Amino acid sequence: MSRIIFLTLVSASFVIRSFYSLHMLQLEEYSEKKFLRWIFSHLDRYFSNLSFFISIVLYFYNPLYAIPFGIFSLYLDIRKFVLRKKKKPLVFTKRLRRLLITSYAIFIIFLTTVFVYNTIFLDIITFSLVLFNSLYFWLINGLLMPIESLINEFYYKDALRKYRKLKPLTIAVTGSYGKTSTKYYIYHLISEHFKTLMTPESYNTTMGITRTIREKLDKSHDVFVVEFAENDSYGYDKLLNLVQPEVSVLTSIGIQHFEEFNSMDEIIETFKEYLNDERSGKLLIVNFDDENIKKVINGLKNKEIVKCGIENEDADYIARNLKMNKDGTKFTLCTPNKISLEIETNIFGIENIRNLLMAIVTAFEIKVPVEEVLERVKNVQRPKHRLEIVRDDTITVIDDTFNSNPKGFKMALEYLNLYKDRRKIVVTPGFVELGEKEEEEHYKLGKLLSQYADYVFLVGRNRTKEIKKGLLDSSFPEERIFVVDSLDEVTEIFKKFLKQGDVVLFENDLPDIYM
Repeated sequence: MSRIIFLTLVSASFVIRSFYSLHMLQLEEYSEKKFLRWIFSHLDRYFSNLSFFISIVLYFYNPLYAIPFGIFSLYLDIRKFVLRKKKKPLVFTKRLRRLLITSYAIFIIFLTTVFVYNTIFLDIITFSLVLFNSLYFWLINGLLMPIESLINEFYYKDALRKYRKLKPLTIAVTGSYGKTSTKYYIYHLISEHFKTLMTPESYNTTMGITRTIREKLDKSHDVFVVEFAENDSYGYDKLLNLVQPEVSVLTSIGIQHFEEFNSMDEIIETFKEYLNDERSGKLLIVNFDDENIKKVINGLKNKEIVKCGIENEDADYIARNLKMNKDGTKFTLCTPNKISLEIETNIFGIENIRNLLMAIVTAFEIKVPVEEVLERVKNVQRPKHRLEIVRDDTITVIDDTFNSNPKGFKMALEYLNLYKDRRKIVVTPGFVELGEKEEEEHYKLGKLLSQYADYVFLVGRNRTKEIKKGLLDSSFPEERIFVVDSLDEVTEIFKKFLKQGDVVLFENDLPDIYM
């Protein structure tokens, strides 16, 4: 009887741990490489629960002695894997259900044989599926990969047929930073004039765009605004085979996703290949303030290039006389034919104005009336969590937690600086996905923060060490630096710390895979 009770506890632990493993696998986009890297950087998630290992050892001596440790182990698993707050929930897609059914079927087979044959060898294998749960799902995911590839290829070809049949005018937005914001701005400016479909949120991979086409694109749509990920697992080739834009918008070229590219030269070469591909469209609208973009368009043939800028006087469209406040921005747009247009918008931040400028020019190029653009630009629809004011009463809270990067962080701090004579508080875990560049960029970030913030809350003791070093090396008072393990700790401190008039900037938010 004690053996049955213990094996039931083991089964419960498998179920609890499996949902955690599947959640992480889904967040890593089912990539074998990314998920394996995550596993080996988070081994403590499982080995920290020594109670489970002890219960296994005791089981082979006497199952009765193993039960108390098994119960305690299950309690720890519930706290760690079930009760923990999740920023992005597990989504039960068809792919995830296939993974779930396959992995559970195999586990049930092993568990049944343990009940029937009661051999040490089968016991060890079954317990290993619980102890090394994430590795088990990594293996099952790999085994199902050929099947998933066939299914994805079917969906892809179905979307390809549908897109080529409907042939909407397509605008592709790509770059290292600013893709999603620019996409939203374009959609807002043109959707009144054209029936427009936009890829939702940050859908920018081959399969994300495939899903959008299959589920949402129809014959009523005149224009399709699509975001392209420069780090798509299939590369630009498959994206451009699926969707052929008439207009390509290039927002920036930088070190975002550096850990996947390994070098800046590789990043630049990736964008060069995209621009030189005939399928990327004849019209190219670029941020001409970006030095790397200047490099990739130099000598580019068979493209009509429209250059947008704020600082670069050689641009075709130039935003001059910028006047920013915490409610928005006013500037003069100078066109290639020497016409000056006065622009007033609710958008703020220098990088956002660059993105908005490209969106305005895109609208002009596809023949949206100028008067309509000038009216629509006054109140632009912005994506969530990008310099979003979520509270503005006795205390102002700025949410800029979506996927921060060095340029975006500087822009957020410049916006924070518009709140004169108020305590400025920054809460951040720093950057992610920068690979070997992360420590260097974190040190620079610390120095930058010292110029704008009065107090800094660093989330994650290990990952923010270089930010703190940069702050201290810039003579920032150590007593104004708070290093915490989670946002929950920040919330508790804020209950007594915040005062009327404070301005709090939440910059970047660690995805669940980093927690």
